[in-house]
Order: sequence, then structure tokens, then C-alpha cells
Amino acid sequence: MSAREKSLLYLLLAVGFLLVNLGGYKMVYLPRLAAAEVRSASAEAEVEAARSRIETVDLYTDEIKWLATYEPAPTTAQDAQTKLEQLLGREAQRNGLEKKRQKLQNSIDDPGLPYHRVRIEFEVNGMEAALYRWLDRLHSPNDFRAITFLRMNPQKDDDTKIDCTVIVEQWFVPELEPVS
Repeated sequence: MSAREKSLLYLLLAVGFLLVNLGGYKMVYLPRLAAAEVRSASAEAEVEAARSRIETVDLYTDEIKWLATYEPAPTTAQDAQTKLEQLLGREAQRNGLEKKRQKLQNSIDDPGLPYHRVRIEFEVNGMEAALYRWLDRLHSPNDFRAITFLRMNPQKDDDTKIDCTVIVEQWFVPELEPVS
């Protein structure tokens, strides 16, 4: 082979080598690089989400501890409503209030919620100080109980007494239904 043919052969081999490498770059390397970038972005998003969850847990640590301390035992709506009704009557009597009427309200029991609520409307009459003691005893977040409606009016024939209507709600954890 002459020198000119040898240099042409080397040139063709170099061009062929470059074409094979260019084809391999486009067919193998670029798709793998794109897939790696997608995995990297996904991993970075997961890391950021984990950091956010860690920060959120720090923000709600006190609330989680409070729930662990005060969350009531699971019960049924009927039991919760009965206990609430007994508490209202007992505390009214203990504070010297006259019970005028009570009305059971519909309970709120959405299966998607972790807590259900029972409600009772209660109307009493009595002196102002006794009424405030009664209201203070009823509204108790640590017992998952709240006064959600309150209306106070002076009694028509005795200005020293107050007519008071309240709706008291008791949150409770529903009992799990047995699986048949």
C-alpha cells in the first residue's frame, strides 16, 4: 500500500471512529443522561418534601403531645350524648340553676373525620355568678367539649336572674365497627 492510501485509510478509520462515537453518544449517552436528570430531580423533590415534613413535625410537637395526653377513649354517640346530658344537668343543679328545657341535636358523624360530635341545646335560668361558673365548667377543651352557641337574656319578671340558652358539643373518638 502506498503512503497516500495509508493516510486515506487512517482518515477513513478516524472518521468512522468519530461517527460510531457520535452515534453512541446520541443513542446511548443522551437518553441515559436525561433519565438520570429526571431521577435526580425526583430525589431532590423527595428530600425537600422530607425536610418540610421534619419542619412540620417540629411545629406540631406540642399539639401531638396534647392529643396524646387528652384524647378521649373511643365510645358510641349514644354514650357520649348521655354523659354530656348528665354533666349538663348535674352541673346546673350543683350551681343552683333552674333547668328550663333541653333538646337533643343531631350528632355530626362523618366517617371521614377522626372525631365525631354530639350536641345538646340546654336552657337554664339563674343568678349571674352561678351561670358563669356553670359555663366555665362546661367549656373545657381538655375534655374535648365546647360551647358553640350562647344566648343570654335578662329574665322578664326578675332582673336579678338571667335566661341562658347554650348549645354544647362533645367531640369523641368513634368506636371501630366490628368487621363481619
